[in-house]
Amino acid sequence: MSGAKVRLSRRRMLKLVGIGAGAVALGACGATPAAPTATSAPEIQPTNTPVPAAVEEPTATSAPAETIPATPTPAAEVITDVVADTVEAGQAAYGGGYEPKHAQTEVALLVWGIPGDETDPWVRAMRSGVRRFGEAYPEIKVTWEPIAWTDLSTKVNAAVAAKQGPDILFEADKEGEYPRNRVVRPITEEVLPADFIAKHRFYEVRPLDDGYLYWVHCAVMAPHLFANKALLDEAGVSVADVPATWNEFCVFAQELTKFENDQMVQAGFGINGYASLMWDDLMYQQKAHIYSPKKSFVNTPESVNAWQFILDIYDQYKINDRNFLDYQEGFGTGKAAFMYCWTWITFSLEANYPDVEWVPVMIPTFTGEGPYARFDYDGPGWMVTTLAEGDRLPAAWELFKFHVHDYQYLVERSHSTGMMLSSEPHPNYDKMFAEVQEIEDPSQEQRRMQSLAVLAKQFEGGMVFPGEFTDPFYRMLNGMHDGIVLNDRPIAEVLADYEQQFDEILATTNFWITPEA
Repeated sequence: MSGAKVRLSRRRMLKLVGIGAGAVALGACGATPAAPTATSAPEIQPTNTPVPAAVEEPTATSAPAETIPATPTPAAEVITDVVADTVEAGQAAYGGGYEPKHAQTEVALLVWGIPGDETDPWVRAMRSGVRRFGEAYPEIKVTWEPIAWTDLSTKVNAAVAAKQGPDILFEADKEGEYPRNRVVRPITEEVLPADFIAKHRFYEVRPLDDGYLYWVHCAVMAPHLFANKALLDEAGVSVADVPATWNEFCVFAQELTKFENDQMVQAGFGINGYASLMWDDLMYQQKAHIYSPKKSFVNTPESVNAWQFILDIYDQYKINDRNFLDYQEGFGTGKAAFMYCWTWITFSLEANYPDVEWVPVMIPTFTGEGPYARFDYDGPGWMVTTLAEGDRLPAAWELFKFHVHDYQYLVERSHSTGMMLSSEPHPNYDKMFAEVQEIEDPSQEQRRMQSLAVLAKQFEGGMVFPGEFTDPFYRMLNGMHDGIVLNDRPIAEVLADYEQQFDEILATTNFWITPEA
């Protein structure tokens, strides 16, 4: 592993690197159609690995607090002290032993990619990786078709039912849903050997009872607060003044809230459009569960407390208004002092609001200590579908393999979406964080590094990875939010309704759930 260096202590690195993935909100728009008709089993059989042991379900309606550990999280457990100080060193580590298998004739692959153009750094990173693949495999011609997030589920289900569509799909936070609906193929030992997975500390995803490997995770993401530096400067305060508890934070944000003729013109805290996901994190802050394999915990004292706090943001502290701008527009246009969001928003801010001077801030909690929020994993991006057949199937696996072994892609694909590479080796984040910490006027790329540094501090205090959090769950969260926050229904009444709906969903679908859930 030429160029890779081992740093001083695992504890030191865990403080810097245990971060969560997945741009959860991006792939969760709209209703999910009925599951597609199952296709025939893939021709290539995966390696036989024992099925993970079933997770024991809590029997109480409200799960006991001690069942969710503050630390370590799975992300922390897979992080090691091995770093690559240069791209060349990283490529030597990931690329060593990689043997491309070229097609003897020209092959055409259809990739359903992420939406947007290359002004978006995420799209730029993804398409650059595909271009490098094309240079390495000139006989494989890739057609990139961007798919809007709101259309993705409908198009994928229709394609699988018709047995005609993409050979490659972006993972879109559906590492449980796609295998369950027979959209993607399992990963074989021939494609990605077990020793490679273990050596580089990829997090394995085996979401079905068959125990097969359907995906690997290598990057992590989570939420934090975003502060508008210009508005804080104007008020004579800094991020160092931001309190660590929610009640104190709300009082602090009141000083950054402005009204004209009883009309809000500047929000102290922008959460419109994101409050339902904030509820999710408030639950984990209280060391509560959201669900087990067959039981939801949305109708619990912790849930009531979380929803009441969100109402207090509007009605007691008055640091936001239900009719004010949504979280991103309000913050991006300089009309919200703080915004609550996952770190995927960093690339969106660069693309849509490049002039906003934002600063990352740790999430307050009810106690001032962790756990802070849910985190999520992401993988190397491209999944091979059950629609890839004939000469397209081995070509599709070559595209997957190329990206898993392309260190530059793994880093750029992670950093451009506000994620940290969690496989081994990874960039020297200790050094990178130190370099950007003192920069007065950072670039957007440098701000993303500062963002990751703040997330690292949150992981030191604890984050929770529950496993699959997919479209039906988001609809439940949004429905509860609309009933409680927008329609002024009693909290208890709404939670009773959605507890029943959530339980029905859990009873009919085998979601991929980790012990932390």
